[in-house]
Amino acid sequence: MVLAAGLIDLGFALFHAAFRRLFGWPERLVPSGSLNTAITQTLNAMLIFVFLAYGATLIWLAGQGNVHPALPLAGAAFWGLPLMLQFIWFDLKPWPSKLITAIFALTTVVHLLAGRV
Repeated sequence: MVLAAGLIDLGFALFHAAFRRLFGWPERLVPSGSLNTAITQTLNAMLIFVFLAYGATLIWLAGQGNVHPALPLAGAAFWGLPLMLQFIWFDLKPWPSKLITAIFALTTVVHLLAGRV
């Protein structure tokens, strides 16, 4: 399960790396202002790094058989946060919102289960 959690995190790194093309960045960010455009793209680059580092660490430790439960449980808390925020900040009627909410829920559960090493 730790390996699955790591692979999911690497998948999210790839997903975030595609944001420029998927969402038409930076052009579609321009209306938010140059500062918000820069901040949004910087935070996205930071998330890509976090997902790569965290996912690779989980995969490496899974191969070593040496995963402290705190690491995947921290991942569960990390993924639980956007899951909760989906219900606060996003309209859950469109199917893409429902899909990402389900993916966040699944990702949270996978990390919780990985913490039961």
